Amino acid sequence: MEALLEVLLEWGLAGLLLAAFTESFISPVLPDMILIPLALTNPQNAVYYGLATTFASILGGLVGYLIGIKIGLPATRKFIPAKYLDKITRTIQENAVWTIFLAALSPIPYKFISITAGALKINMPVFLVISFLGRAKRFLLEGILIYYFGPQAVEMFTHHKHDTLIISLLAVFVIGIVAYIIKRSKKTDAALDKL
Repeated sequence: MEALLEVLLEWGLAGLLLAAFTESFISPVLPDMILIPLALTNPQNAVYYGLATTFASILGGLVGYLIGIKIGLPATRKFIPAKYLDKITRTIQENAVWTIFLAALSPIPYKFISITAGALKINMPVFLVISFLGRAKRFLLEGILIYYFGPQAVEMFTHHKHDTLIISLLAVFVIGIVAYIIKRSKKTDAALDKL
């Protein structure tokens, strides 16, 4: 994998786009491993690299989604370990929007989510919009921070990544609870209206 990473870094923007595209449905190489060094080398283009990575990743996610539709859930067991697939399937079915969003911005392989979302036939526009928001928060934010702060941004990523992840998860959790309460109150109101 190290040789592949070196080749992709040598290819520059083309390597970054290839890594971002294929990581969404098959490749083990995280785009961040190319985006960050490339953006640090050319900080004036860091935002452009982040945006390009986001769009290439979304296109790759669409391929993963189509693969999931084509091969179906039973066949996904060949690509995704059972211990992950069962948990991903259950979580996506319970709350597709938040699952896709969190997976899109987390370092877990996005291909697991894109293929499973297709196999479960999650609404494609919802999948694409939520994927865009999650991937942009991840890649575009890296590009913007490197553009404005350069090496200090990388130090911030490496030293505070656990804090940032915890804060992001807490924010998502709070938003999820508020959304649940609102949804629940609407159902209660609708039930009372029927009486």
